Amino acid sequence: MRYISEPDKVDAERRAMEEAAEAERKAIAKREAVKEKARKKAEEKKRIEDEKNRLIWPFLIQFVDDIKSGARKIGSDDYAPGTCKAWKSFIGVYEGFDPLHKFGWADIDRAFVSRYINYLQKHGYMAKVVNKHLTNLKALINAAFIDGVHDNQRAAALIVKKKIEDRDKAVEIYLTEEELQALYEMPLTGKKEHIRDVFLIGCYTCQRVSDYNNLNADNFETTRKGTRIIRLIQQKTKTEVTIPILNENLITICEKYGYNIPKANEQVLNRYIKDILKDLSEQLPSLKEKVPTKLTMKQKEALRKEKKEPETDLNGNVIVPRYECVTSHTARRTGITNMYLSHRYTILQMMHVSGHKTQKTFMDYIKLSSEEIADEIAAMSKKENDMW
Repeated sequence: MRYISEPDKVDAERRAMEEAAEAERKAIAKREAVKEKARKKAEEKKRIEDEKNRLIWPFLIQFVDDIKSGARKIGSDDYAPGTCKAWKSFIGVYEGFDPLHKFGWADIDRAFVSRYINYLQKHGYMAKVVNKHLTNLKALINAAFIDGVHDNQRAAALIVKKKIEDRDKAVEIYLTEEELQALYEMPLTGKKEHIRDVFLIGCYTCQRVSDYNNLNADNFETTRKGTRIIRLIQQKTKTEVTIPILNENLITICEKYGYNIPKANEQVLNRYIKDILKDLSEQLPSLKEKVPTKLTMKQKEALRKEKKEPETDLNGNVIVPRYECVTSHTARRTGITNMYLSHRYTILQMMHVSGHKTQKTFMDYIKLSSEEIADEIAAMSKKENDMW
């Protein structure tokens, strides 16, 4: 009856209801489309994340970035600059091994580790450097496992460092007290004088280059009993050490710079100190003595560029003059070895200065030849006989 009396109004209501129903259907369809899009996006994100977590390379890049930015720490401490540098080097080496970034965590088995070691050895890395890269790979595997990225529980256990014999590494020398004094008295100016002074500070303090190259006036103190000391926190290990100043040459050098010693680039130091000692060898023949060694990759590359063959002894061992073996780290070995040879201090006292935690690691820094050890034994025996 209402349709007959009000047909237009009824038609309008019907159209409104149909339009409302259509709008509702469209709204539902739109909501479903949004949900489907979100679901697909989530699935794609999960797929990418799963793919990322499956592969070693993406985690390595993020791991090193986090180390450099401080987002990843050792306990509550930031990684030392030297450690960040080592990880950056590891990235380059690993990418050479896995250029297509195809290896995943599940691929790490005994064959993978052997292949990695063979790659390093084939490219001329010495045993000591191979061990360092193995240590980094193991640390990476453990970090990813702790982060829940993979579940390859056997991976880290498969990595075992090689025992290094002296014949497997570059010779590590120290400078004698006589050589140090001659170096100290050597007339130098400009850059060479600065490099010589920084190197000698390392010899007199027994520290790593990352520490002896960063000393300033705040590190120098005097105890209540009047002992002049250097106090610092070692960058690599975060160990606090207190170093008594035992050589007046160290004071003279520091006073020259107002106790704010200018930094020296490590690569520049390594290059300059060899040249300085080569010049000094004209007055001090001991620095010219040839010693057997293993050539580093850089040394091999330099010889290739110059189209030269290394000098060898009758047994076929590569030999180089002692001054060619000196690097920034020779300073630490020199200081520790000469402190040991003075026979004035206990092992514990010397470890307190060097910052070593174990006697075994400390003793590795004492670089005496078999002849020098024999001389030491003979001298101690003579001293005991004289006492009787």
